[in-house]
Amino acid sequence: MATRPAFSLRSTTLHHRPTYRPFSTTPTNRKNGPLPTFPPTSSPPLDALLSTFRTNIFLPSHLLRAQRALIYRPSQQHHLTGDDPITLTLPTASPLGRSTEPFTLTPLNHLRDEPATTPAFHTLLSLLRTPTDWHVLPLFLAGLHTAGRALAPALAEKMIRRAAAAGQMGIVGECARMVARTGVRLDLVGVAREALWGAVQTAVRAGWSAEGTAAAARQAEGLLVLMEEPAHVGAQKPDPRRAPEVLGVGMGLVALRARSGGERDVGGKVEKWARRMLDCWGGAELGVREGGWWDANRALMWWAPVEVGMRAAMGVLGEQSEVGKRLGVVLRADVEPVVRKAKGILERDGPKKGRRRGMVMYEELQKALM
Repeated sequence: MATRPAFSLRSTTLHHRPTYRPFSTTPTNRKNGPLPTFPPTSSPPLDALLSTFRTNIFLPSHLLRAQRALIYRPSQQHHLTGDDPITLTLPTASPLGRSTEPFTLTPLNHLRDEPATTPAFHTLLSLLRTPTDWHVLPLFLAGLHTAGRALAPALAEKMIRRAAAAGQMGIVGECARMVARTGVRLDLVGVAREALWGAVQTAVRAGWSAEGTAAAARQAEGLLVLMEEPAHVGAQKPDPRRAPEVLGVGMGLVALRARSGGERDVGGKVEKWARRMLDCWGGAELGVREGGWWDANRALMWWAPVEVGMRAAMGVLGEQSEVGKRLGVVLRADVEPVVRKAKGILERDGPKKGRRRGMVMYEELQKALM
């Protein structure tokens, strides 16, 4: 009885050592798009990490199932180690544009050759040192997403914090706009908070200049608008689109921009975001637990930007306007007490060495109203 060959690749058979046509003209995972190509960075260790992920993680996700079997199945790997290598050509993408590149298939082992995502991403963030380095991030995230490696929320939050500290919030916005490729979504409230706080850092780094504050307000508005797009809307609770501490940061930056421009609410944007925040105020988490500084630090991070934003918005809209009066009531009844309590706990019980993020945020925000 005739038996079928142990392995076949579409209409070809490995017994005849076929010449592989270019990847772009054979049945392939075209839906996965081009393979990321990384330009040289400022760090040899970063270059090595990117190269390992490109070869061992990203490349296999762009292959057909039969081609992946060649590189992963021990029973098939002998086809890759002979004198006649198997090569194919893939479309590639880099910050400079798109191209194609030939690749020779080599055996891989899942356990030995594939680095874990979490420790590698921590390392990658620590090695991003120049603006050019940061421009590899969208491509790296696209590669992870195509390979089915989801970025844990805590890693996404850390990425945003590092980007904000480096003055690279533009890269964060780019990744969020490319959500279908990068998987960076704003549907989790923790990620949304970090993104809006990152916009605040843009103004802080610019010393609250008119230009820096305007740039921060544009970033915040862009993020809030992105959060309404279907790709960024999830079923998780709480919904960041209705989180007062998220909307309040956006409102505050827009109000501070108006304040630096002569306190004119051009286009009614200050009032728009103030109303949105006030309409969601019933969901505000205003409690601060005694007995430890962690919760106080969290509360100060959340509400210090909202307090400053409310004061700025009241100055722009007028304290006696309908929205100004509503802001004043919430400010005096809710926000001022929680900020005062959190600040007191942090000053009393906080670590003696180093400054906590909440206190740094509070002190930097006071400069915005000077």
